[in-house]
Amino acid sequence: MNKPALSLLLLLSALPARAGLEFAKAEIAHTATHADTEVAKDFKFKVTGGKTVKILDIATYCSCLKAKTKDGKMEFKDGEEGVIETAFLLGTFEGEVSKQVVVMTDDPAQAEITLSIRMTIPPIIKVEPESLKWEVGEEAKPKTMKLTVVDEKAIAVTKLVSSRDNMTAEFKELKKGREYEITLTPKTTAEVMLGVLRVETDAPYPRYQK
Repeated sequence: MNKPALSLLLLLSALPARAGLEFAKAEIAHTATHADTEVAKDFKFKVTGGKTVKILDIATYCSCLKAKTKDGKMEFKDGEEGVIETAFLLGTFEGEVSKQVVVMTDDPAQAEITLSIRMTIPPIIKVEPESLKWEVGEEAKPKTMKLTVVDEKAIAVTKLVSSRDNMTAEFKELKKGREYEITLTPKTTAEVMLGVLRVETDAPYPRYQK
């Protein structure tokens, strides 16, 4: 009567203990403020399974996201706690942005662990439409877009800079600090051209000034 239970006990005892990094959270969500240029977030973990775990590498695959272990420590004993420190560089990102951190370990059962940072970056301006297009050979007539300030503070457009000499750019204030009309006019549409327009403002937040 007791033999099956004894066999099961012996089988369970023969299974190797699995080491691993147990993270408190695999995803962190954050809403940035307009004044933020960088957001730091920590992923805390603990080693479980009875064995030491080595972190072989930490990859982000984006220059906007930096990640490393606290104090550069890469080997953790069973029961030991650690932290993956991250720094998200906001740059010109706006809206919902999701980036991943991949932690590579020497544990075959957990060789790669993916952590996610979900950032909400509220815009301060809205441009409609976001691009203008002329067909090759089309009449080189002006076209317009509307820029609206959606921040709680009024922001003035101070300068427009076209990346192409063939494209002139002008703006007109429709509502002080709130609404602007931008007019772009090509000198010719004879050849294919791709350009960008830089809008300079007096925004109180450095990363939104250009």
